[in-house]
Amino acid sequence: MAIGPLRILRGKGNVGLAHCAKFFALCEVSWIDKAGANAASMPANEGGMRLLLCALALAVSGCARSDIDTHRQMADAMLQQRGTPDFVNASTAEYPAIRHTPSGMLCVLPTDGAFEFDVFPTASMNAGAQCSSTGGEVVTGWVVVRFAQPTTLDSAFSTGVAQLTQGVDTRPWEGQPSEADRASPEGLPHYRIHRLQATINGERRYLRLSIGEIDGWYLQQIVSGPIASAEATEAAAGQAWRLGLREFASAPHTPAPAPPQN
Repeated sequence: MAIGPLRILRGKGNVGLAHCAKFFALCEVSWIDKAGANAASMPANEGGMRLLLCALALAVSGCARSDIDTHRQMADAMLQQRGTPDFVNASTAEYPAIRHTPSGMLCVLPTDGAFEFDVFPTASMNAGAQCSSTGGEVVTGWVVVRFAQPTTLDSAFSTGVAQLTQGVDTRPWEGQPSEADRASPEGLPHYRIHRLQATINGERRYLRLSIGEIDGWYLQQIVSGPIASAEATEAAAGQAWRLGLREFASAPHTPAPAPPQN
């Protein structure tokens, strides 16, 4: 399995303000036009209530638009900077993101911290891509692989765990699985999760490996953080895994070719 998860572990502006201002101006005009000659007879608080409702509409339309624009600009800048093929902008109002189109893997850009992404070299035996980010002392990697040789989820998971723990002192992490992981899978693809603690470069670290599969593509999430904040890291990783797995399952992608018939 040419994935190398251990290598990954080591290893709002003014956009959209004009739109917001225009929306609010139209809202004021609409209220004035509707009031017309009857403005004097309106209850004293009705005008304020109308403007309040307009402000609420502004919050969910104009400012949401601003967030989308800001996030798309962040993702576009990253894509243009790297020029990596097979990735497109997948940002929403909630987060900036890029997507590996052949597999459907979603990579959310951090609000603060380093971010890297790339596709596997063309000479690699297996097709795939990876992205990784840092947030404080937490490192998160996402890897998606389409194996040249047929495999299974359990086999890929066992190999991934072996790679992650190779050459390091490990022991089970005895904390509680995240709330997101304990929730119903809601029809998502089958997946496996392994949590442990390990000594890396003399430091005790919390490690988490998650793997899911759909149409021959295997998605991995690898997370590493200080053992002292393992519970918080596990909670965030569980939420991110649920989002990533759902996006992975629902996005258009290129199914892996069927194995050759002998």
